[in-house]
Amino acid sequence: MPLSRVEIEESPSAWPAYPAAVRGGGFVFVSGVRGAKPDGSATPVEDLPTKFTEHLQGYSLVDSMEGEATAEAWTAHDNMGKALAASGSRQDQILRQRMWQRDKRLFPVLERVRKLWQPEAAPSSGLGVRSVGGRNGNWYGIECIAVDLEDPNRLGSRQVLTPAEHAANPSASIYSQMVASGPLVFLAGHIPIRTAEPGKPVVGSYDDVPKEGRFLATGRSHPDARDGPIAAQTWFVYNEIRRALEGDGMRMEDIVHVRIYLSDLRDLAAFHRVHRHFFETDPPALCIVGFDEVGHKGCRIEIEPTALKRGSLRRESFEWRCPAPFAGPAALRAGPLLFLAGMPGIDATGRIAMDSGSVAPEHAGKIASLEKTCSSPCVPSQIWWAWRRIYEACESACVEVSQIAKTVVYLRDESDLIAYEPIRTLIAPDSAPAFDCVVVANPGPVDEAAVQIDATVLIDS
Repeated sequence: MPLSRVEIEESPSAWPAYPAAVRGGGFVFVSGVRGAKPDGSATPVEDLPTKFTEHLQGYSLVDSMEGEATAEAWTAHDNMGKALAASGSRQDQILRQRMWQRDKRLFPVLERVRKLWQPEAAPSSGLGVRSVGGRNGNWYGIECIAVDLEDPNRLGSRQVLTPAEHAANPSASIYSQMVASGPLVFLAGHIPIRTAEPGKPVVGSYDDVPKEGRFLATGRSHPDARDGPIAAQTWFVYNEIRRALEGDGMRMEDIVHVRIYLSDLRDLAAFHRVHRHFFETDPPALCIVGFDEVGHKGCRIEIEPTALKRGSLRRESFEWRCPAPFAGPAALRAGPLLFLAGMPGIDATGRIAMDSGSVAPEHAGKIASLEKTCSSPCVPSQIWWAWRRIYEACESACVEVSQIAKTVVYLRDESDLIAYEPIRTLIAPDSAPAFDCVVVANPGPVDEAAVQIDATVLIDS
């Protein structure tokens, strides 16, 4: 299943050095797009179709912020549509999209626009970031994976398994909760909101979950006030995911990859205890990122799983070649896709790298020279080790790094990208994946991490 780069003359990608999209194996991996035209100009509000501006009130100052945000949301979806069309796909074939938002207070604007572009909106996660980054980035960024309708080897066109208006547990916004392409199942990001109850309350403590969800409770107010919110929210969300999977004949053991979005990395240990409770054996690949804002109403966590129906395609885990940083393999194969765990810059001891002294001697000089260009001297060594871990995971799975289809890089400071490309090409010179990068308060999974890379690989079979 060879990968092919999709180039567009006026590329809508926020990252012109990367392809607008990558195709392969029946999938389209779209690079991050932003809310401006390819030439960098903003779309005037008056140029938008009327249906996208009907919510504006007609007063210049009142409408100024919502008008600009509306135009950016419209243009971001238009840019994504162009990348998909050039890749043989459409917006109604998106399996999952992630939306970066500089200010989640303006989420209602994004939702209004998205509903018109995607009447049966894709499973999604909407996350608050410090900066969407890239060319022409301001309010919004979007990246996605979709079904390639022109590829004869595709697993199947998109099938909605659980729509937004699910009777027992409606979505918190406008998105399908679960869709499939053949046996691969993509779930939206789930948050700890009881959407079926009046007022849609947030889960706030052990008191909000049943007895079986309180196994970490001590009965003492101080520790339970600290660990209780994240433990209860994690249990609640995983339990809702379990119910969603069981509704389609699947189990938690069918999850192959899960992204965890935390609003406070100090919650990592308590989250991890509950996570291990749900995945005692054969856990999924795991990516944990700290975002500036997660969900709403005081959500501390959002969980975004991908599953593979049992007995359908090959499933195989590949272990870490260093002390495991968290429960789960370094990579997990699900049919034609290899999902890598989130790769922070962990050295041979399993700890976050802090300087060039930890990298291979033949690259130490190059890494040391880049330390002076970054926001922190630790950044280059962490990028080097993150890519080294990616290389090792691909090697374990007997796949070339040139088959990496998509990477999303989380950074504290966008200026650190000045070191990213020189280091990537040291380790993976032949890789040219679809790409996105967002700037967040804590790339995760721990405070010392200044970078983390989330990668998906297409496997020949």
